[in-house]
Amino acid sequence: MFFSEMGYGDIEEMDRIAKLSFPTRYNINKKALEDKLIKDADFFKEGSFVVKDKTGKALGFIGTKISNVHELYPDFAWLSILAVDKEYRGMGIGTALLKRALDKLKEKGIKNISAGQEFKNFFSGIPEPDEANTGFFKKNNFTVADGEHWDVETVIKGNKLIEDYKMPECEKEFRIDTYNGEKEKLISFLEREFPDRWLYEVETAIKKNKDKNEIVILFTKDKSEVVGFCILNSYKDESGNKTNYGGLGPIGIAKSVRGRGAGLYLLHGGLLQSEKNGINRVNIDWTSLKDFYGIFGFKPERTYKSAYLELQTSGEEKKSE
Repeated sequence: MFFSEMGYGDIEEMDRIAKLSFPTRYNINKKALEDKLIKDADFFKEGSFVVKDKTGKALGFIGTKISNVHELYPDFAWLSILAVDKEYRGMGIGTALLKRALDKLKEKGIKNISAGQEFKNFFSGIPEPDEANTGFFKKNNFTVADGEHWDVETVIKGNKLIEDYKMPECEKEFRIDTYNGEKEKLISFLEREFPDRWLYEVETAIKKNKDKNEIVILFTKDKSEVVGFCILNSYKDESGNKTNYGGLGPIGIAKSVRGRGAGLYLLHGGLLQSEKNGINRVNIDWTSLKDFYGIFGFKPERTYKSAYLELQTSGEEKKSE
């Protein structure tokens, strides 16, 4: 076996292994591997490897990323994806790939690593967290969370739970609109209520001229104040064409309006706007609130457990000896 740094020429083989390793509901394909990994600004090529046999056949691969947003994630990296061909599992290939990646991350001074959860992620933790999958991470010194979280999905068209929803009190107090240049009000709201990752994601979306119909805002009735927001996305197929499958989130409301049905009202408005945008099946990722989203028929589609590893750099290892 030999290891080589991951590159565009490996995508076909990576796609083959990924399709053998992850159920189709995880939506991993060649385009996703290219867009979410190799093309991503956080991709760490020096710590991403493909292992091959002497004939050049790929047996497994690992993709890692290093955060470029130091104010949010200083000295932080993500284990984005790790997969081994089913025929070659149990031979230590996954562990060898992980060790090589971690050694490179240590050289860069990385202090902490998360399984998934990066900005453009495949997973928000360990996917399919059965005993074998979580056991691999525990064996390699990751701390694995006890509880699970999910990606939840529902269909909009013909969904009576959405169609029959009414909340007249919220309609008297609030107004839902798509973004129309209210950047100052929206950013001020986020700085006050969600000053970290969500603020960064929304600021970045606006800078990149995200479709205004994919930014939904909850205003007070007179539109004088932003009290909630919701981001929508449309997913593309393997050929890069828009589909009727999309995402909803992040979504959040001001502390001052919680407990009054405003969150459900905004979620409903986001679903209606998704339908206007041509979306029928909606995904909300990385949530533990399956009962809340279940009000509109959302059901768990993919399951995860969070996992983290605190790395020791070479200097720290020497001090501890």
